[in-house]
Amino acid sequence: MRISTSKSESMVLARKKVECLLRVWEEVLPQVEEFKYLGILFSSEGRMEREIDRRIGAASSVMRAHNRSVVVKKELSREAKLSIYRSIYVPVLTYGHQEGCPDR
Repeated sequence: MRISTSKSESMVLARKKVECLLRVWEEVLPQVEEFKYLGILFSSEGRMEREIDRRIGAASSVMRAHNRSVVVKKELSREAKLSIYRSIYVPVLTYGHQEGCPDR
């Protein structure tokens, strides 16, 4: 397996800030406080507030665009508007929600 150190970073999950040097061959990987993986923002403290705020912001942008382009259209039925809402707005808001929830 090859590791590209120029594209790699490390993150320590802990309640308090901890410095941990991770070496790959002779290079020390930079340690980061936040890391985006598959579109989800993870923090070293294990908190999800910034990710939730980011999702709410993205969903708000979609909702504003939805209101301007769909809700005001009288030729669209209520069912069509709800279908568009469910297929665009809800996925933006809930994307990756399983990652933050413990298994049941």
